Amino acid sequence: MIKKIVLASLSCLLLGLPLLYWLNRIAAFPRQEPVQTLTQYVRFLYARDFRQAYRFISAEDQRLKKSDDYVRERQPFTGFALDVARKLAGLIEIHPLSSTTDDQHNRLRVAMKLPDANSVAPLLHDWDDKRLNTLSATERKKILATIDNWAGAMKLPMIEGEENFVMVKEGSKWKVFLDWAAGAQVQFAATLPAGNEISAAPTTKETVARSGDTFTIGFKVTNPTTKEVMTRIIHRVEPKELAPYLDLVECALLLPVRVQPGEEQLFNSTYLVRGDLPDGAKTLKVTYEFKVESN
Repeated sequence: MIKKIVLASLSCLLLGLPLLYWLNRIAAFPRQEPVQTLTQYVRFLYARDFRQAYRFISAEDQRLKKSDDYVRERQPFTGFALDVARKLAGLIEIHPLSSTTDDQHNRLRVAMKLPDANSVAPLLHDWDDKRLNTLSATERKKILATIDNWAGAMKLPMIEGEENFVMVKEGSKWKVFLDWAAGAQVQFAATLPAGNEISAAPTTKETVARSGDTFTIGFKVTNPTTKEVMTRIIHRVEPKELAPYLDLVECALLLPVRVQPGEEQLFNSTYLVRGDLPDGAKTLKVTYEFKVESN
C-alpha cells in the first residue's frame, strides 16, 4: 500500500519551488489545514525520518508508544541515505478528495502521487543505506543530479493512488490519528538453555501493532563464557491460532549464529501483522526459545 512506502523532507530549489507554490495554495484555505499536516507526516515517513514523523502523530497514540520505541522499531535512514530519500519525498503530492467530520476526528480521503521507490532502487543500490552512506562525494552528486534530471524531464517513475487517513484536532493543530489502541499488544520474551552459556533479552518487551504494520524488534545475545557459542532459536507465538496473523519477515536467529567469548550481539527480527485480527484478540506472546548448538 502507498501508505506503507511513503516518507518526507526538503528537496533542491528546482524541485522545491513548485512544491512551495502548492503548499502556499493550501495555506490560503484554512479548511485544508489537515492536509498540510498529513503531507508533512507522509513525507517524513517516505524519507524514513521517523523521529520527525512521530511529531505529527496524535497524543492519544503517543501515549501507547514512545518516540524512541517508534523509531527503533522502524530502522530509520541516516546520512546520505536520508538526504536522497528527503529529496524524493519533496516530490510527494497529496490532494484532498473528500472529508467527513465525526466529533474531533476528520476522516480524509486523498489522492497521492509519490516517487516509485522500487523503480529508483537500482540507482540507489537497492536502498542499501550502509552502501549509500559510504559513497564518495562525487558519487553522491551524480545520484542527486540524476534525480534532478529525471524530475525536470518528467521521467521520474511515480505511483498514484488514493488513501484514507484520520486526523484529530489538538488545540490549534491537527495530528494523524493511527488508533494504536485498536491494535494488538505484542509481547516478547526469551527462554534460555540450562546453564549459563548465553543470556538474551528483547530490546523491547512489548509493542502495539495494527493490521498491515511492519516493525522490528531486537534481541541482545551475550556470551559470558570463555568459549565460542553457537545458538539459534525456536520461534513460538501464543495463542497458536493467532500465529498466522504475525508474519516473521526476517530473523537471523532462525539459523545458528556464532557469539564469541564475552561478546554481546544485537539481532533484529522484522514482523508484519497480516489481515485483521479476530475480535477480542488483543495480546500475542512471542517467545524466543534459545538453543545452544554443538560446534
